Amino acid sequence: MKKALISVVAAAVTVAALGFTAMADDNSAYTIGFSSKDNSDMFVKNIVDAAQERADELGVNLLVADARGDVNQQISDVENFITQEVDAIIAIPQDVEGSAPIVQMAHDAEIPIVIDNGDIADTSYDAFVGCTDQESGEILGQWFVDNLEEGSKICIIEGPMGQSGQVGRYAGMEKVGVMDKFEVLACQTANWKRDEAMALAEDWLTTYGDELAAIICENDDMALGALSACQAAGRDDVLIGGVDGLDEAVEMVKSGDMVISVLQDSYGQGAEGVSTALAIAKGEEYEQDLRIPFLPITAENVDAYLEGGPAAIAGGAAEEAATEAATE
Repeated sequence: MKKALISVVAAAVTVAALGFTAMADDNSAYTIGFSSKDNSDMFVKNIVDAAQERADELGVNLLVADARGDVNQQISDVENFITQEVDAIIAIPQDVEGSAPIVQMAHDAEIPIVIDNGDIADTSYDAFVGCTDQESGEILGQWFVDNLEEGSKICIIEGPMGQSGQVGRYAGMEKVGVMDKFEVLACQTANWKRDEAMALAEDWLTTYGDELAAIICENDDMALGALSACQAAGRDDVLIGGVDGLDEAVEMVKSGDMVISVLQDSYGQGAEGVSTALAIAKGEEYEQDLRIPFLPITAENVDAYLEGGPAAIAGGAAEEAATEAATE
């Protein structure tokens, strides 16, 4: 918990410093290329929107390309940015391994590259802005470990295989003992898609019936799809959790239809990706590894979150960390 507190404070200080520096000058001569992995994913779209908002604030020209879930398209998009001689590139990797060539491509063209949101195999990029995916899997999994009876039968809905979110969140759930404490009846990908998750859940509800106690989802869109299937089947006893802190998911936590949504700061990732890329292009100081912490939204703190936003529930984490420190 102390580590999370340090991350919150460091991120806040860095965000303020980068934003002030970048906004102090005329930046109209700078063009940044933003390679998104798939804007049909609501959370990813939120990052892109935040990046555009920050670019507009700074007076930077932002070129956005959507790979639509295709790693080859992402490579082509980055090639196009290089041809256009942009001043910097930001990329949300479609695949940890498959997207890795874009880093060397940018280096060869002597264009700085910032990796945003998800990890990539080639770590020689100029900067990273985002979260640590395993952390979200640990937070998500720990809720179920703490609140669901040992031996319960569960299903897990994953993101696209090989993507940073899928790899990290599964590893996080493994680390806290989800696969040891519960009987995993099925574990399949729904590719971050609500409709695919709904179809999976419908099948599982038919196949496993009353045995199914929970569906753990690696993002909120999939959790909302699973929830729709459960509601249609009249199954309000199936516990459902997800990751991202989408507004609709938070409302479902408030109503009791979901048990947890792990908040991931889309605005911070998008906005600070642009600020960081601009700082590099201008030869200014920047944070090379800016990690924005995940925060759990549950029945216990959802009202505080809805009233005061992330700062309200991060404060609770800070108080807990201070208590821990005082007793050690």
